Amino acid sequence: MSDQASSLRDKVNNKSPNSTNLKIFTVTSGKGGVGKSNFTANIALAFKELGKRVLILDADFGLSNIDLILGVRPRYNLAHLLAGHLSLPEVITTTHYGISFISGGNGVKEMLYLDKFQIEKVALELGSVADIADIVLIDTGAGINDIVIKFCEMADEVCLIVTPDPSSITDAYALLKTFTKDFFVEAKYNVILNGVDSANEGIAVFKKIETVSKSFLNVNLDFKGCIPYDTNLVKAVRKSQPIYYINRNSLSSIAYNNIAKNLLQFQTFQAIDKEPLVNKLRRILTRR
Repeated sequence: MSDQASSLRDKVNNKSPNSTNLKIFTVTSGKGGVGKSNFTANIALAFKELGKRVLILDADFGLSNIDLILGVRPRYNLAHLLAGHLSLPEVITTTHYGISFISGGNGVKEMLYLDKFQIEKVALELGSVADIADIVLIDTGAGINDIVIKFCEMADEVCLIVTPDPSSITDAYALLKTFTKDFFVEAKYNVILNGVDSANEGIAVFKKIETVSKSFLNVNLDFKGCIPYDTNLVKAVRKSQPIYYINRNSLSSIAYNNIAKNLLQFQTFQAIDKEPLVNKLRRILTRR
């Protein structure tokens, strides 16, 4: 394993600087059932409409469901990459929506027990997609584990999905506390409220999280918007179709469009203060 780790670090040191053009958003949540994967699929379509090439990594390994939302059954998944059978480009699944994704493997037992080296290999391989994507959206599993921590650490920005449910709010704060106090994950944290009854409710929930995060964690959060409860979205999920594609004028689709614009506002993919992905990967690989 030490020889493999050494080889991995050598690859990082020799990586092309072109990966600095890549923008990585990691989508996470404190608890499950908050609409994280739906957010990922629909915000990808909104980014595409804004002229960005988008690749989704379904990093809810072993329990991935982006393929269900997009209605496409992948032929290959990350297990084929980690086994050495295929390269990363070969495990990418294209869709008629104009976005692509990499499946984490639905029901693949081996993907539930990835070790540190395997996680780092996936992280390294992501740096090679800069020629085919402007944005990578990493859809993680809910909660806190090594996989979620690694992908949040390597992201340019973390999108934290929260609902007005008290348990979601509590778990979101717990996630932020663990990230910042125990693992020192330095990232820009964006908060998106999902399933709200009104914009006022979304803002009120955000202010609760923002207040305690500033007071006790010294963490600044950015509010990027809220998605209203939408029966059209529920129907779209049941049809295995993204709402942004089948009903561009629905309340939730309008919200996704606004959030996508907020996430890209005042940003360029080669910002002066952006840490190159090569350096970020090198830092992650040397952590114990």
